Amino acid sequence: MPGIDARLRALEDIAALARQHHLSADEITAAIAHPAAARESRSHAVLVRVLGFLGGTFVFAGIGVFIALQWSQMNSAARIVVTLGSGVAAFALAIIASREARFEKVATPLLLVAAALEPTGMLVAFQELGSGGDWRVAGLITSGAMAVQFAATFSSVRRSTPLFMALLFATLFWWTALDLLDVASKVIALVVGGSMLFGAIGVDRTPHRDIAPVSYLFGAAAFLFGFFDLVEHTPFEIAFVAIAAGFVYLSVVLHTRTLLFVATLALIAYTGWFTEEHFATSVGWPIALIAFGIFMIGLSALAFRIDRDYVRGGAQANS
Repeated sequence: MPGIDARLRALEDIAALARQHHLSADEITAAIAHPAAARESRSHAVLVRVLGFLGGTFVFAGIGVFIALQWSQMNSAARIVVTLGSGVAAFALAIIASREARFEKVATPLLLVAAALEPTGMLVAFQELGSGGDWRVAGLITSGAMAVQFAATFSSVRRSTPLFMALLFATLFWWTALDLLDVASKVIALVVGGSMLFGAIGVDRTPHRDIAPVSYLFGAAAFLFGFFDLVEHTPFEIAFVAIAAGFVYLSVVLHTRTLLFVATLALIAYTGWFTEEHFATSVGWPIALIAFGIFMIGLSALAFRIDRDYVRGGAQANS
């Protein structure tokens, strides 16, 4: 029956969220029985999270300022230790914090610090100890090593942050690898952008769906940019409109406003480019501008209606 299916899906969502945030059955029961206490607990959790992020930010800022002030006086070994060493230390602390309930909230800021300092330290090591060569090789090794590290971390701690970092560095790895193979930039954008879109669709079906919008945003933008660069000034140029419209349809199916935003922006940008490309020197240019403005208003209203009736409405119906 529809009501039973909805209740089962709701229980599955609750169980997935409980596993993701390490909630016990007692905590869930207390939150249902005492909503006021639950709100107070959430407020406390938000405060702890904000303080954790601020603390990580200040730690990172302090390390950066120290490195900047002392950089010219350091030798090669000191430069590597202060960057790569600090990153490894932050990563080790993040792993320890993720396994201790008392320090769990500081794990994410420490992982972000490690994700910034470790690749910086590896590139510094290549710069200080290397003998020249293509910088893309150093970038390839660095991004590959970081992708493997954060993928292994995710398999161990099952948190969204290392998964996001693993996907980010894997994207950088393949972009750099294709660039080293002298693949055209438009093809790289198509391949990497499409891969990010497929990855976002997969992540969106897991408890880590909170990182999917970023992949939707950059994946769709890269794919559309590469496709437009591929068909620009060719007989197949109009296919760009079809692809962007297909993304609008996909946003409705997947219930993602991020993809709808990118697709709508792409349609508006293409319409403006096409108008300027073919009607800029014609007598009817002012009329074309007015028509383009009316079209943008209508398109924005249509996007809002799609978001209200299908994207958000569909997401609520499925929850």
